[in-house]
Amino acid sequence: MRKSKIKRKYLRLSEETNALDYLERAYSYIQQAEKDVLSWKWVVLTLHGALYGFAICACRGTNPSNVTYKTTKGIRRLISFDEVLKRCQSSKWMKMTITSRHLKLSDQQRGSISELKCHLRNAFEHYIPKGWSIEIHGMPQITIDVLKVTRFLALETGNYVHLNQTQKKRIKSIVYQSKRLLKNSKLYRETKVLTC
Repeated sequence: MRKSKIKRKYLRLSEETNALDYLERAYSYIQQAEKDVLSWKWVVLTLHGALYGFAICACRGTNPSNVTYKTTKGIRRLISFDEVLKRCQSSKWMKMTITSRHLKLSDQQRGSISELKCHLRNAFEHYIPKGWSIEIHGMPQITIDVLKVTRFLALETGNYVHLNQTQKKRIKSIVYQSKRLLKNSKLYRETKVLTC
């Protein structure tokens, strides 16, 4: 009896495909959030991954050392979320081509990123035993702000972010469709009524 050979299968990722996968997942959870409130947790986690991932891609250029450092033991590590966003806002770090642009955050975007990372993502990721109630009316606006920044880092820095045309179109579509869903959501509309 002959043994059949099993062909190896691989999951292959690059910085860009990893970040795009996070963005795809964020979109999937945004689609569910209107009916499933727990989806907001996953919007936060996946959106953070997409933002961090595309910030790494935009800042890396052609030199992985731009986004890594060596520990005292000689192990190469990825720079932190805060550090890569700081570098993305610096023309010194981002000037790689004649068309390079650095990230300019509005106060609202800065606040939304802080809320996403510090108050939500970190608490979800490192959950301390507790009862926790989160008021979610602000979630659509936070998400819209972070999506705009993510789109800029993925598509508009002018740096060496390695995406093919299909991937670029997909990012544009995800951001557009997500923003449309969020702006049409009951939470977003209620928030706009409250602020008028």
